[in-house]
Amino acid sequence: MQPEQADLSQVLTDDDVLRFLSRNPEFFVNNQDILPRLRIPHETGSAVSLIERQVSVLRGKCGTLENSLRDLIGVARENESLHQRLHVLIQEIISARNLNKIVDLTRASLQQNFNADDVHLLLFCTEPKKPAVRKRTSAVSAAKSATKAAPRVRTQKPIEGTQIVPHDDSALELFSELFANAETICGLPSEEQLSSLVGQDHSDVASAALIPLQHERPLGVIILTSRDESRFASGKGVMFLNHLGQLLSRRLATYGTILPVTVA
Repeated sequence: MQPEQADLSQVLTDDDVLRFLSRNPEFFVNNQDILPRLRIPHETGSAVSLIERQVSVLRGKCGTLENSLRDLIGVARENESLHQRLHVLIQEIISARNLNKIVDLTRASLQQNFNADDVHLLLFCTEPKKPAVRKRTSAVSAAKSATKAAPRVRTQKPIEGTQIVPHDDSALELFSELFANAETICGLPSEEQLSSLVGQDHSDVASAALIPLQHERPLGVIILTSRDESRFASGKGVMFLNHLGQLLSRRLATYGTILPVTVA
């Protein structure tokens, strides 16, 4: 409390308030917002006045509405801040030059902005293209072609927190419902799904969010895990996660060939 406030409370008396109200009879008309906070007894003996009861109920509702409004304002500010951070992330993902950078940006942002303890990705290799049918060549041309060095097959280096599996891997069946719904699912995944995404050591996962990545075909799955069972409980809002999943799906679809990981 500031010194001037302490002095004022000591000097101001009931008579001072009465004189002020007498000189300003329109005070409560001009300041009606203070009325619900005042306690004005209505003498009715041992019975409770209906008016007093109504005022008490209205005061309680007013307090509840004020708290709700305060909470809504807080959520709106948090969502606005999150929207701005995701906007920056989207710009960085669009301009990322390689798959490693895309994954690193995504994992770091999800851990920071959604309070995830860990983030894992499961990506499906790009389906190999069918070889083009070539016309029959002469024996001389075939001999020249045979002497050329065979092209070196590129492979994708390992990426932290990411698995890259064949495009027809059995994991597709595990997440068929996720791809069918085409939206983020919160809750606790099955043992098989957790093992596929996180590995065998997943006993500390209490809740998770699964984000499908697909554009014309399944591209992969992102999982956000938490040791808090309420963090990604079923029924949580997933609007921002859905938007991010859709953006990532488009980026991966236009990225190019996703190759298998190099095995050391």
